[in-house]
Amino acid sequence: MKRALLALLIVAGTLPALAADEAQAPRGMTVLTVSGLIGKTNRGPFDPKRDSVLALQKADFKNAFAFDRETLLSLPQGTVTVTTNEFDKPATFSGPLLREVLGYLEAAQVRTTFVALNGYTGWLDPDDIKASDWILALEVDGKPLGVGQQGPLWMLNTRSPDFKPNDEHHGHWVYAVFYMRIGE
Repeated sequence: MKRALLALLIVAGTLPALAADEAQAPRGMTVLTVSGLIGKTNRGPFDPKRDSVLALQKADFKNAFAFDRETLLSLPQGTVTVTTNEFDKPATFSGPLLREVLGYLEAAQVRTTFVALNGYTGWLDPDDIKASDWILALEVDGKPLGVGQQGPLWMLNTRSPDFKPNDEHHGHWVYAVFYMRIGE
């Protein structure tokens, strides 16, 4: 009896430590969902009713990671000052570095696809990600990017000050990002 009680106490004592290793669901509103080849998850499978916008993009996954703004802001941040086609003058964008987001998720180094609210998609290969300091911008000039204002996230990278995006590069400049898929 004493051994059974001791074993029960040992197991009960280790459960909180095991749970601490698991990622917790976001406390705030989810602004980014990431699925695919990731080692860290905090939400269950795709639900076509609950995930109606993801359903429109033909998403499907068994597990994913849901980021709220607070979690994204807790990661190392980057800034980019650039003139985009959407702004008439240079603007400073800030948000978590893409490589930090991927590292946090223990993501495989494979093609990463970015999906916008309107269904537009862009992608980067691992070499593209390593070649530049890509950020998932949450803010422009210190103000949050809202939905309808190229938010919730805008994927941008560092580049020379005179670089202007064009159609050839637009596939990498996805705004209104809300979903990422790691791998095909």
